[in-house]
Amino acid sequence: MSQTHATEAVLNQLSLVLDSDRFPDEAKALGARLLDRLRSPVQIVVLGKPQSGKSRLINMLLGHAIYPQIADLDTCEIVYGEAPRVFVIREDDTIQHWTAGPDVPFPDDTVMVRVELPLPVLNKFNLTEVTLSGTSAAQRDMATWACDRADVALWCTQSFDAIERALWAPARDALKDHSFLVITKADQLLMKGVLQDHIASLEEIVAQEFHSLYSVATIQAISARTGPEIPDSEVWSASGGHALHEAVLKLVDTGRRADTDNALLFLSRYSAVVSQIERMRGETRETQDETVRKISVIPETAEAMGKAQRNREVFVEALDYLQDRAEKLISSLDSPGNDSTDAILEHCLDTANQLSTLLQDFDQSDPSLAELQEEVMESADMMVLLQLEKSEDAVSDAVTLLLQLKKEVAEKTAG
Repeated sequence: MSQTHATEAVLNQLSLVLDSDRFPDEAKALGARLLDRLRSPVQIVVLGKPQSGKSRLINMLLGHAIYPQIADLDTCEIVYGEAPRVFVIREDDTIQHWTAGPDVPFPDDTVMVRVELPLPVLNKFNLTEVTLSGTSAAQRDMATWACDRADVALWCTQSFDAIERALWAPARDALKDHSFLVITKADQLLMKGVLQDHIASLEEIVAQEFHSLYSVATIQAISARTGPEIPDSEVWSASGGHALHEAVLKLVDTGRRADTDNALLFLSRYSAVVSQIERMRGETRETQDETVRKISVIPETAEAMGKAQRNREVFVEALDYLQDRAEKLISSLDSPGNDSTDAILEHCLDTANQLSTLLQDFDQSDPSLAELQEEVMESADMMVLLQLEKSEDAVSDAVTLLLQLKKEVAEKTAG
């Protein structure tokens, strides 16, 4: 069963049980939130300074030139619609269907433009372009609004300077772990001979603040992708567009799979009530078996589902442990006289060893466990060597290893 069909099956089952007056009231609020989450497309926010290549990146992701051109607007939302339409949202929250041509300026009190397009991919995710302009306070407010709205963020930039870093820093960790730093106009930077230097200078920042970094020659990518199909795969790949496009789709699918699994676990928790509701609806045993088969997304059996739940719980415990150790390290560094190289390296090594012990509680047949366990053991071995160096570089490398482990655990917790 595909992920889309699995999600639809769980969504339909959840809708049925929540509509019943036999379902516990105390559980309906949580079920309603899960249902709303499954019904809503993943929210992708594309943000950055003016002229940072946001609109072109959106055109590239959709394979469609959006209307209108919104260079003078701070916010534009692109969502699914049965036919192309444009709406203007004004300061008084009124919504106006915009029928004027692209050369006619929007009203002065326009706060957002919503574009509806009949593109099937927009059933999976919506895109919101946010331009960070104006005063420092205005930029902070827009960045906060964008991050609160986003499930996935794409920060478009050519340099990711100190101002941009300060605007991104307050974003929640869960969003940072599901966001990309995108160096747009990469072809121009390459011609100037500065692209690789830019990428190298941002590696440490990306390791701490983003899922990963992509560089995209946006104009080339758009020329290769003039529609849903990719007529020039060589240019599409060379431009960096293919890699980013695939990474975005993977994050969207991972997020939707996590939402589906959470809803399935919710239904499993109230399985007795669900079965009673089904019987009241007069379903035969054969129909009930078919319903169970349809909503049993990966893992498909009760035993496998139980293992997956236990693994998820231990992943959460591992993530909490890493967060606690990071906070303790920061706290110790803030204390006078506690910034010794030996103490920091010992703290990092002990954290890796304890994490390895914690992960032994997983189902050993889980491939994601085997992969993570191997990474933890390699990190612990590396930290032993770093302890022998006892240098500032060794401390930096040890802390970076822990941050990378934290990112890996966070991704597996979400996925």
